[in-house]
Amino acid sequence: MACRGARYHHDGEQYGGVAFCNLFLSEDKGLDVHFPSLGLRIPLSRGTVLIFDTCQPHGVIRRGSDGFDVTDFPADQDCTQQFLTWELPIEDANVEQALKVDFDIDPSTARLMNEEQVWLNGKRVNVRHESGQWRRAD
Repeated sequence: MACRGARYHHDGEQYGGVAFCNLFLSEDKGLDVHFPSLGLRIPLSRGTVLIFDTCQPHGVIRRGSDGFDVTDFPADQDCTQQFLTWELPIEDANVEQALKVDFDIDPSTARLMNEEQVWLNGKRVNVRHESGQWRRAD
């Protein structure tokens, strides 16, 4: 896969039952993967490996910036990061334990849904693209 920066998002609605494992292949281009709710920034360079919960808000941002800004990725500058990715099933007890993922599943509500969703405090949520903070989905 490849990216040229990434606004804040989560991948839980497509990949809620798995964790991502990414191996970055590109040289350091001054970009970080930022997990704002965890206060983590991981510099991206060749050989960096990330394993993370797909429901955790994240973005690929310019190192030293406060957040995602499309102007940090001008068309005339090579900001492309290439990486290999694979999925690890969170239902596997070893993966769940290693990542400290706690499922909070309401079986009666889950039976009524035909798509994966992320909820917080009893409300469906998505991510503010500019900050990575949760917001109520309407």
